[in-house]
Amino acid sequence: MNARPRLETNLNTTPEKDAALIFLHIPKTGGSTVYKILEHYYSTAETATLDTPGVARFKTLSPAQRERYRLIQGHLHFGLHRFVPRASTYVTFLRRPIDRVLSFYRYARSTPDHYLYPLLTNERLDLKTLLVRKVTSELFNDQTRFLAGDEWENQEREVTRYALERAKANLRNHFRVVGLLEEFDASLLLLYQAFGWPSRFYARENVTKEKTDDESIDLETRKLVENANSLDIELYEHARTLFEEQCCAAGEPFNANLRQFRQLNQAYARPVPRFVRSFRRTLRRMQN
Repeated sequence: MNARPRLETNLNTTPEKDAALIFLHIPKTGGSTVYKILEHYYSTAETATLDTPGVARFKTLSPAQRERYRLIQGHLHFGLHRFVPRASTYVTFLRRPIDRVLSFYRYARSTPDHYLYPLLTNERLDLKTLLVRKVTSELFNDQTRFLAGDEWENQEREVTRYALERAKANLRNHFRVVGLLEEFDASLLLLYQAFGWPSRFYARENVTKEKTDDESIDLETRKLVENANSLDIELYEHARTLFEEQCCAAGEPFNANLRQFRQLNQAYARPVPRFVRSFRRTLRRMQN
């Protein structure tokens, strides 16, 4: 199958001075926490957080308006860099596909303004039924869809093996950092190191309260999820390989730095009285 013609681009995985960072947030991969971290390194004026309508509006802005943004983040498909006048690079996080699907389902079931909520509450549809009926494309190889981009931005288009190969190539060639939710702390350290940022501690954001162990779902449902996300499963293994390569390239001190970061961050994220949280906010403002 012939590749589509590509537009000229100044996309680069080397962090250049004043280059734009595009955070491609795949849903249910810890992106809300990453947003909170990134806001410490970029001002509000130079940050564009885009939803689907926002992406369409962004593309219609003048080059001068688009060039002002140095951080562009949101549920974006690969390819937005073609509309960024300045040099740019991508970062993203992936998640084990079965866990991501279960998290999506739990979130939809517990969020009244989610488009699936009426079906899940009024009709009491379970995950198995959603998959069998193919109610939403978000349950089918969605990580591959986001990272392949281009024609797969169309939710009606089937995600194929060709899309998987495109997504793999995009990850390897155009992403400065490929993070994993399951290796969140290590992924953050790679991000800090890649852009020369001082490390920051964090607390989890937007964590779905309802929890379900993936091993607790019945075998039939689990098989349906695996079949529906077979390309995502392969993509995740590719991403893990890239992640391990990044860790190796980070040098010998990386593991020691990671252990220290985890210990300090656990202390930071531990529940504390309200007055301490207020004091921390004051400290953060002073840091900025």
